[in-house]
Amino acid sequence: MPAELPQLSGVATKDLVETIGSGSFKASYINWSRTMELLRKNAPGWMVETVFNAEGGLLHSSPQGAYLLIRFRHVDGTCTSEVPQAVMDHRNNAIPYDKITARDITDTHRRGACLAAAMTFGLAYELWAKMPLESGYAGLQPEAPTVAAPPTTKKQSKPPAAKIETESESDTDSDASQKTEFVALATSMGLCDPAIEELMAKIKGDFSTGIKTLESKDQSFVSKMNEKFLAAQY
Repeated sequence: MPAELPQLSGVATKDLVETIGSGSFKASYINWSRTMELLRKNAPGWMVETVFNAEGGLLHSSPQGAYLLIRFRHVDGTCTSEVPQAVMDHRNNAIPYDKITARDITDTHRRGACLAAAMTFGLAYELWAKMPLESGYAGLQPEAPTVAAPPTTKKQSKPPAAKIETESESDTDSDASQKTEFVALATSMGLCDPAIEELMAKIKGDFSTGIKTLESKDQSFVSKMNEKFLAAQY
């Protein structure tokens, strides 16, 4: 008899949630490894499985870019329906097929496994649906935009008053967009939260330069930054 699908809504708890960014740009998430540990503990026998394409490869081509097909298989052979996960860059844009790297595939596999677990078993679906988790998860929701001043506040004190009146709104929007892009890029590279926060403090609101600097870094930079905080974080 086929194994029953486990119902894992309510399994994820507040203490597993991490945050990244600040103010209106704060985002809450559960690390992929913790999500998979929840699966192992609460749905024994179910494992993540990637569905190969007709040629035996991982990538399934699409009109723009590619995607992975991810499902779960029980030790008794029972399989769930496949869930597609697009291969995307840090801006959530599809990466052209011939530009996809091994790192893109591994990142996509981790994201897809978490998405499939939420869609199939309800595991940590509360995060995707922005619903409260156990013990007041609402306290980790994004703060109102007025709580943290945008990083352009100090910069705007230098230009003449007339320039502030005519350009402050567009400058703020631009910096906010660059901040979001900086955080997304750092996350996609694999930098841990404390490392990202340290980098944000160092660039002092100059997210344009920060983005260019990150794009020039390799994996050894990411490893060195993460090592500084690994012991304290875990």
